[in-house]
Order: sequence, then structure tokens, then C-alpha cells
Amino acid sequence: MDVPRLQDLLDLAEPDTDRFLGRTQPMPKLRLFGGLLLAQSIAAAGRTVAGDRPVHSMHALFVRPADPTDLVEYTVDRIRDGGATSARRVIARQGGVEVFTALVSFQRGRDGVRHQAEFPRTTEPEELLPLHERFADSDVPVPDWWRKPRAIELRHVDDPPYPPPVEPSDVSRHLVWMRAPEKLPDDPLLHACALAYASDMTLLEPVFLLHGVDRHAKGLQLASLDHAMWFHEDLRADEWLLYDQDCPVAAGGRVLGRGNVFDRSGRHVATVAQEGLLRIER
Repeated sequence: MDVPRLQDLLDLAEPDTDRFLGRTQPMPKLRLFGGLLLAQSIAAAGRTVAGDRPVHSMHALFVRPADPTDLVEYTVDRIRDGGATSARRVIARQGGVEVFTALVSFQRGRDGVRHQAEFPRTTEPEELLPLHERFADSDVPVPDWWRKPRAIELRHVDDPPYPPPVEPSDVSRHLVWMRAPEKLPDDPLLHACALAYASDMTLLEPVFLLHGVDRHAKGLQLASLDHAMWFHEDLRADEWLLYDQDCPVAAGGRVLGRGNVFDRSGRHVATVAQEGLLRIER
């Protein structure tokens, strides 16, 4: 399965003012990867905002499954342009049907108080294998998708919750290094989009580790319901970022994932939260 370059996926066509078209990517299941919708929605919104206002937050809702074989149309509503902030509503459609919606905010930075989460102690990424290399020559029964390079390179500090059996663990955090493997242009919006894409890849993995559930077990239903991101500092998605994730609560067939994103210098560059649907037929 050939995967397009991340930069190509974020290069949206603009057939009309405030209307954009995004290409999709092949997926092992007939459902578009949610991280692509997150990334392309920020890209679309950012194309309507002055360049001196970087994105600082996104709040998104996955309305219905999207088709990975069809283009996605993004319509941007310019809600507000104030003295230092801009707000945009983005609606994604396929075949005229809404599949995703997001509120994206932009703001020029201002002086103020500063503090951040503590940078966790961890293994350096150079000491770890990329996820696809872990399984490249292995007999572990995982889908072939995991044996091939993807648009974002992942290096798990600890074992990922894929090869069965997965033993329950009292692990409270799950650390993953990630980066875009190719050099990206010096465009802050593009790097924010790349991080949004990556943020949906592993955020719910802690719940599988906590409960000893194989992510690819038969009868398991997993889907992203909503997703929020806050961008605190400038960042480069083509350099190593550490994703410090946990799952504080699971109830009602839903799980909540949280993540802090740090660069290698220890700066807390972004925060992520997502609620996902998780059902297991026993």
C-alpha cells in the first residue's frame, strides 16, 4: 500500500473562495484516517487567516465515517477577525454530506506568565526502532499496514499494544517519539497541520495497555468521536517530538485520551485530548 507524502496530503486545491479540496490516502479499512481530517481542516482554515496569526487551538467533531477513496471538500466560515485573533468554522463534506466539523482559532502571541508540564525521562529516539521495523521480519499477527513506513514515523518507548497477547498493566503513561520523516518547508502552519495528523495515531493506546486488549482483536470497535488541540509554542514536525499520553477514564463505551507534546529541548509545544468509542464483543 503506497502512502502519499504528508506534504502532498496537506496541499489543498482551492476551486473557490473559502472552499478547498483535500486528497485522501489508502487505508486498510474503508474509513478515512481521522488525523487527515484534523490536519486538512487546519490547513483550510489557515489559508483564510493572516500569516502573523498562528493557530492556537482546534476543537473538532467526527460526525460520520469518511470514505478514503473520495476527495474531501472543506468549507471555511470566517466567524471573526479581531485585533489579534481570528476564528474559523470548517465543515468537511463528501458527496454533499457532512462528515466532520471543526472550530479553529488563531492568535498573535502576547507576553504573559509562563509554566509548563514536566518533560518526562525517556529513552532517546535513536535508541529505538521505528514501528514498521519492529514487525518487518516478525511473525507477529498484525496487519501489513504496520509493517510499512507511513507519513509519520513512530518510535514507541515501550512495547505497543499490537502483538497478542497484551497483558494488563498499571502503566499510567505511554511515550511515543514521532516526526515527519521528510524535511518540511519553514511554514509554521504546515508543521501544526503535521502534528495534528500525528496526534490521532496513538492517543488511545494507553487504554489497550491498561486493560490488556489487543488493538486488532476480533469484535473490537474503535472510532474517534471528538478531538481538541492547543498549540503553545512554535514547533517543527520534521524533528523529533515526544508524545506523553495517558487515559484517565473509560466509561459508557467511551475512553478519554490525553497527551502532552514536547520537543527535544523539553518545551511543552502542544496539548491534545480526544474521546473515542471503544466497544468489545466478548
